[in-house]
Amino acid sequence: MFCLFRNSRIIAPYNFWVNFISLSPVLYWLHFALIEKQFLDNFFSGQTLFVDLLLGLPVVLVFAIVIYAMIFWVLKLAIVMAVPSWVVKLEPLTPEEDELIDDVFYPAVDDIGIDPKDSENTPNNTNHRQDNKESK
Repeated sequence: MFCLFRNSRIIAPYNFWVNFISLSPVLYWLHFALIEKQFLDNFFSGQTLFVDLLLGLPVVLVFAIVIYAMIFWVLKLAIVMAVPSWVVKLEPLTPEEDELIDDVFYPAVDDIGIDPKDSENTPNNTNHRQDNKESK
């Protein structure tokens, strides 16, 4: 069941409703935190403290992401357990698609001749420090 949960997606009409149900509490949270607690009013009037902007706003926004993920995963787990016919298993990538992804994430590898998986060519390698000591 875990493989079905991780490597699957909910079919089209139900995916919309799961996303809608997951986003509804997020919108309520943002409304509560920003409007009911008068954060936006204080911000636009210039009464917001620097600490509120530095710590409070990121916490409010991160908590919105956590709420969405928590509700979406609970709903997806419930659907996988209760109605597995609503879930479509994702196909694994073919080698050609895997190469396309590598080309997108490592476009300059062929140009400079560095293999990103080779540990000797990483910027954190300390061999250049040893060369400098020998030349002095």
